[in-house]
Amino acid sequence: MAKDYSTEESKTSMASEPVAEYGVASKTTYRVISDEEIAQCMPLEESRRRLTEKIYKFYHPEA
Repeated sequence: MAKDYSTEESKTSMASEPVAEYGVASKTTYRVISDEEIAQCMPLEESRRRLTEKIYKFYHPEA
C-alpha cells in the first residue's frame, strides 16, 4: 500500500520584529532623592549582614 505525498512546497514563515507603535513615547519620570534621605539609608553591606543573620537564625533557632 503506497502512500501519496504532496510535492508542493509550503510557504515558509519568516521571523520578524514586533510591530512598533510610532508616536507613543513613554516618558519615565524619576524622583530626585535628597541628601537627607540618602543619609538615612542603610548601606548595602549592612542590609546584607542583617539578612544573612535572619536566615541563619531561622535555620539555627538554638543559636
